[in-house]
Amino acid sequence: MKQPLIIFGAGGAGRELAYSLTRTDQPSESWTVAGFVDDHPALEGKTVDGFPMLGNSSWLESHGGNVAVCVVGNPERKKDIVGRLKRSGVVRFPVVIAPGSHIAPDAVWGEGCIVSFYWNGISINTRYGDFVFINSHNSIGHDVVIGDYTTLYSGIFIGGGAQIGSSCVVGTGAIINPSVIIGNNSIIGAGAVVNRDVPDHVTVAGIPARIIKTRQTP
Repeated sequence: MKQPLIIFGAGGAGRELAYSLTRTDQPSESWTVAGFVDDHPALEGKTVDGFPMLGNSSWLESHGGNVAVCVVGNPERKKDIVGRLKRSGVVRFPVVIAPGSHIAPDAVWGEGCIVSFYWNGISINTRYGDFVFINSHNSIGHDVVIGDYTTLYSGIFIGGGAQIGSSCVVGTGAIINPSVIIGNNSIIGAGAVVNRDVPDHVTVAGIPARIIKTRQTP
């Protein structure tokens, strides 16, 4: 039986997830979209892509339910949102995988992980921390490990045995070579080719990827 799912965040990532779960040619067998929750005051009482705005964070803390947190570009903001909702004691964070990707059955998912769109290929023996967000057209090789609160945008190739730390953001079209290790809280720029290990708290970009910025420690 399908369960109702509330999507936190009515931006592009949340709307794509809603579409993926309800598309007429291949709807989700697990979820029906109840609507959106968002803290942007301009969205109050609106309908977004045919789905109702149910309320804001305060509404969710009092009503509860199954929630998919689609806050993708700012891991620290996502942590704050998740922490606040967890303290309410009435919100659950299931793993939500939109139909249409090929995912090896031995993938290990942490709490609140989301595969939001289709056409992903995920190989054998991969592991994901809590609240990992994966968009579309990504290829994830064997034995890859991805840490908590990391976001993968679209069109990314991750070679076998690579490791990506916690609170990272990997931009569209990036290539991460096999066995490369990426540290925590680092950003991989769109289109970057990462052929060597990346330390914690940096932004890298280019072909090959080089450090262009040191990031503030959260």
